[in-house]
Amino acid sequence: MKIIIVENELYLAQSIQNNLSEKLNAKCEIFASYDEALNTDGEVYIVNTNLKGNIEKLIDAKKEKIIILLAPYVTYTSVTQPIQMGADDYLQKPFSIEELIRKIVHLKEYYSLKNKTSKMENFIEHILEDIELDKDYELNFPLFVKTNYPKAIDKLIFKYAKENMCDIKLIDIQNLNPKDLKNKNTIYYSKNFYDNPEIINLLSKYNTVIIVPKEFENNYPHFNMLEIEISKKSFLNDEILSIEDYIKFIILNHQHKLPDTELSKRLGISRKSLWEKRKKYGIFKQK
Repeated sequence: MKIIIVENELYLAQSIQNNLSEKLNAKCEIFASYDEALNTDGEVYIVNTNLKGNIEKLIDAKKEKIIILLAPYVTYTSVTQPIQMGADDYLQKPFSIEELIRKIVHLKEYYSLKNKTSKMENFIEHILEDIELDKDYELNFPLFVKTNYPKAIDKLIFKYAKENMCDIKLIDIQNLNPKDLKNKNTIYYSKNFYDNPEIINLLSKYNTVIIVPKEFENNYPHFNMLEIEISKKSFLNDEILSIEDYIKFIILNHQHKLPDTELSKRLGISRKSLWEKRKKYGIFKQK
């Protein structure tokens, strides 16, 4: 880990350097001004807010890094404004090295978790991006769902959770421990229905989504019912589509990504044939 110390009090800067080098096995470099630190490439920046020069320029350039402010006093200019611009945290002088180390470790863990979460969200969005819903559906919890395409429900729940800052927890109703139901800000999602009145009634108090069979009759008054029928066919591992179904599938799923010239070329048909296929299948070209 490379740490940049921007501090003109040489004794303090060297003390920070020695402690972080020893306790965090970090490589530290000391700079006495904001301008000198601009051309550095550190993972962590420890910055005195009371130096001459433009601290805003440094924070703007390094806001993707960890920035901890060292402030002789706490004011809007010395702490609040730099944090609003992108700094992460501050320590008021005098401070303990242990507290500085704690903040560095905490922020490293936070950014590592944030990065992993972002990558996971991007991966899930990539998996779900080709699933298209024919309209916007509202999730009114607790909720039973009848559908011919469970992956559409995956996308619907993921979208809702992201927009509303919720967690998602997959549950098995048959083997559910009531003690696991703790968080009101979690969507409890079951892809298999099991008629256990005690558990179902308990789940009615939470943000619950349960996929139920098509023949299911709702005997639970607290649960809403949503039916989603997806007209598109999706490839299953063991499914072989007819040529007509395959062409329909490709048009539905790729016409918004490719121009007609490229789409017809990949299907091995003319643009006129592509137009005729759309007319035959009742497909309207997406704008």
